[in-house]
Amino acid sequence: MNKNNMLKIINPLLFASFVIQAVSGVMLLLGKGGFDELHEYNGVLLIVLAAIHLALNWGWVKSVLPGRK
Repeated sequence: MNKNNMLKIINPLLFASFVIQAVSGVMLLLGKGGFDELHEYNGVLLIVLAAIHLALNWGWVKSVLPGRK
C-alpha cells in the first residue's frame, strides 16, 4: 500500500479520534460519568495515529522547517 492510500485511511481515523477525545474530555469536565476509559484508550489511539500521520508526512515536515533548503 502506498503512502497516499495509507493517508486516506489514517487521516479520517485521526480526525474521528480527535473528535472523540474532545467530546469525551468535555463530558468529563461536565461531570458526566462513563467516559473515563473511552478518554484514556482513545488518547493512546490518538497518539499512535498522530505518530503514523507524522511519519507518513515527514518529508513535508522537513521541507517546511526553518533552516532547510
